[in-house]
Amino acid sequence: MKLTKILKFSRSFACLIVLATPILVSAHTALKESAPGDEAIIKAAPGHIDLVFNGPVKLVKLELMGVDHEMPTNFEAQTDAMATYRVETPGMHSGQFIVNWAAIGADGHTVTNSFSFSVDPDAAE
Repeated sequence: MKLTKILKFSRSFACLIVLATPILVSAHTALKESAPGDEAIIKAAPGHIDLVFNGPVKLVKLELMGVDHEMPTNFEAQTDAMATYRVETPGMHSGQFIVNWAAIGADGHTVTNSFSFSVDPDAAE
């Protein structure tokens, strides 16, 4: 009898976890896409970087790092939440770059991540 109750509870608990997982996963901020994309190799230096998130966020940090120094951008921390951001990148040149970002999502959590890309004028089309 006790074993039957334990098995019923275990099945109920497992079903609850499976049903709740999509809700828990969707609550967190994520970068849906970027331009340039992660690990992209592009021929020409971009005039801007586009970030598209899975929902409105407050972008609080964006660093464009070259091999040995930070590259200039027009980034300013945002007070309004938006899903899409465009950050101008004056003075870009050939080389490898890492974009470090941080955003505060609707759930109040700060998420940080990064992606990289390369500018190589000799890259194949």
